[in-house]
Amino acid sequence: MAPGLLVFIKQLSVFSGILFLMYALFAVVMPEKYTSKAFWAFVPFFYLVALVSRIILTRLTAGNPKRFSVKYVRISTMRLLFYISVLLLYAFRFPGDAPAFIITFFVFYFAFSMFEIILLYRDMNLGR
Repeated sequence: MAPGLLVFIKQLSVFSGILFLMYALFAVVMPEKYTSKAFWAFVPFFYLVALVSRIILTRLTAGNPKRFSVKYVRISTMRLLFYISVLLLYAFRFPGDAPAFIITFFVFYFAFSMFEIILLYRDMNLGR
């Protein structure tokens, strides 16, 4: 496994743990109607998607780092389509919980996206 990937896993784990604790506190403090019934699954879901995406990206660009941008955009597009599918499936399956789920989903989507962008930007600027 690439050393950069191990560092990413460690940073992703710490970030996810902090986010999970923050959301658990939120779920305890806020009324039930503001938290999704699937609250326990958000952090593991986004953790796994981010990890799998990074592993695939690392493997696809290992031999040709010049193709990083193209591969990153493709993986991000596939991930976005997957996210939309999850949102739609959940909303149709559990319409009563859909508003809280969708709002919480987008909060986690934004948090994990910002985390990924910050790390990518930092890693790209290390060589300069």
